[in-house]
Amino acid sequence: MEALDEVSPIFKDQLTYSMMDISRPEGLERLKQVRKKLDRKPNVPSILMNEQIVFDFIPDSDTLIEAIRQRL
Repeated sequence: MEALDEVSPIFKDQLTYSMMDISRPEGLERLKQVRKKLDRKPNVPSILMNEQIVFDFIPDSDTLIEAIRQRL
């Protein structure tokens, strides 16, 4: 989340994000939905954009910014 918190001001109202907390029931339910849609379990940590795994690690800020720009 820190990586997204850091870059989100650049995108103002164009970006929304949330953390999937798998220690909570709603997080586990979301994980099930993602697993079903992707037909696999995402690694932890992972960053998904538009329901697709883009990173299965935490990228540096420049890489994350570029990935977001490509999808906006």
